[in-house]
Amino acid sequence: MFWTEFLAALIALLVMVAGLMLWLPNLVRRVITILLTRPMSDTLAELYVSMRSTPPIDFLYSSLRANSGDVVIRPMGSARPVHGLDDLALVPAQLARRPVLESEPVELAVTLGRRARKPITISMPLYISGMAYGLALTKEARLALAKGSGWSQIPLNSGQGPFLDEERQLASHYVLQFGRWTWNRDVEILRQADMIEVQVGQGAMPGNAVIATPDEVSNEIKQLMHLKPDDAPIIHADLFLTDPREPSSLKEVVQYLRSVTDGVPIALKMGASDDLERDLDVALDAQVDVIVIDGTEGATGNAPITLSDHFGIPSLMALARAVHHLEVTHTRDDVDLLISGGFREPGDFLKAYAMGANAVGLGTIAMFALAHYQITTAVPFYPPTDLVFYRARPKLPLDVEKAARGLHHFLESCRKEMEISLRTMGHTRVTDLSRRDLSALDPVIAKITGCHYAGYAPNSHRRLEILDGTRRGGNKRAHGQRLG
Repeated sequence: MFWTEFLAALIALLVMVAGLMLWLPNLVRRVITILLTRPMSDTLAELYVSMRSTPPIDFLYSSLRANSGDVVIRPMGSARPVHGLDDLALVPAQLARRPVLESEPVELAVTLGRRARKPITISMPLYISGMAYGLALTKEARLALAKGSGWSQIPLNSGQGPFLDEERQLASHYVLQFGRWTWNRDVEILRQADMIEVQVGQGAMPGNAVIATPDEVSNEIKQLMHLKPDDAPIIHADLFLTDPREPSSLKEVVQYLRSVTDGVPIALKMGASDDLERDLDVALDAQVDVIVIDGTEGATGNAPITLSDHFGIPSLMALARAVHHLEVTHTRDDVDLLISGGFREPGDFLKAYAMGANAVGLGTIAMFALAHYQITTAVPFYPPTDLVFYRARPKLPLDVEKAARGLHHFLESCRKEMEISLRTMGHTRVTDLSRRDLSALDPVIAKITGCHYAGYAPNSHRRLEILDGTRRGGNKRAHGQRLG
């Protein structure tokens, strides 16, 4: 019986294959004929052409807008910036400058808020950027960030979410954001911070209001925010001290925070824009101790696409302009400068420090490190960030200990690579880095950053000539003088 059924099935399969082989060539010829003879608008060729002129991601955004009529919210940051730290190279020490022996210890520790009475010293020039509990991440993700960063002795930023006492106990250095919302204003909470960060904007959402619906956060989170069950959490557009309808100046906010805290550094967090220098002047006038700049690559869990992709300037340009402005105004020693937005690996961190940053903020890459040991719980059906996002559906469980270990291992790997890299450049301290340790791979980047252009020798008088205009053979002008 079995062999009879098996033989019948085999014969049926062979008949199907033979029929397909006879039918397929006719089908192919028919499809080709249709494509080459009918108007493009009547065939699937139009879909191919449309996707060439309209990228799939923009097609997705348009479909989401058409489906709901609401603002399209996207997690993570913008991929639009063209110029980044890949346009810079670190300079090794070999003969003219000698490398440091592998047995030599390397010092990565830096101090932030040097002007304050209670500055903070951290083990390496990294910190975890603000990613809010409830508005962005789950409680488990926040606790894992606190534990992993605490093991590595680097700061954890609270973000815009409510204060978590458990998180504060786990973090070695705790930065509390203060700004455009009504929670986290109790003096007892403010005094638990090692640094206060006044938040007026960030890379993906530069200074706009964010109004969550009442059902987007749990009652537990609303209680921590001192909100009623039917209240909507609101991040207002401007700073205030008492009434959101009566904005306060940055100077007033800084003075208030100094009066209620005990000498900890007061920082300002803002998104980078073409008004950067004027924004810096306001911050300097308010006498903040630390300025934190978030480039347009900076991510968030709920940014409208237009704000994320079409506002602000990239981190590389923002850092270069900020350092230059502080230098020409002779205020470089008055503040510490932090940069965040798009930083992923140790080479980027060292380049940013060499350009003038005192520390680099990590966001997206820290979340991926959290998810490492449990990534198979999510993929292939869900993205790994669903392990940490508060609004993820369905809720995927995150083991706090495993997540903290993944972040800690990532940070310690970065520490070891930075130590190796510093020895390779002939340094034993990260504070010895400067723009002399960088070369630019593009003449425009050389001009932007003040780093030497690698296309010619540092002491050469050679100048680049580039076309000035759109036509080949047009007028030329001198460009790209040595800046390093």
